[in-house]
Amino acid sequence: MATVLGIATPEGAVLAGDRRETSGGSVESEAVRRVFDYDFAGAAVVGEVGGIQEFDRRFEAELRSHRVETDERMTVDRVARTASDIVEAVGVDALVVARDSEGEIHLREIGSDGRVLSTDAAALGSGASIAFGRLEGADTDEGLDAVEELARETLRVVAQRNPDTGTDIDAFRLERATDADAPS
Repeated sequence: MATVLGIATPEGAVLAGDRRETSGGSVESEAVRRVFDYDFAGAAVVGEVGGIQEFDRRFEAELRSHRVETDERMTVDRVARTASDIVEAVGVDALVVARDSEGEIHLREIGSDGRVLSTDAAALGSGASIAFGRLEGADTDEGLDAVEELARETLRVVAQRNPDTGTDIDAFRLERATDADAPS
């Protein structure tokens, strides 16, 4: 299993994850996408490849359907509830970021049992404990560029210690809302 992580700050949030897929101690692929950009929200997902792909397909469809039906973006609580239903059905774990009704960005950790946890930093997957060790004392007040670099560097360190985590890293950033970005 790979590793994904999320960090939320007053400036915004970053999700990052590696692309490695292993099976029985062998690397099967270095091209599994786990971090997804849905424009106004993002997700990072760990689990079986089929479950990740099914999560992405269903989650994107739900977000698009909501936007078409209501002409509004989902708030973070609605995004988390939607993700929770899908995560539980497909058996993956996920991190999601989105804005609340005031435009503030929040991170939610969603377990395969559907539980939702609000947090400022989270890591999931085979290298989660290593990632937490690096994130615990990290300074996240230096801006979103520094936070993204922290996320990437954390995953590189995890990859050195965890053979299920690779060095090809994807990241998603959601920056603090301007008036034009606030939920409609």
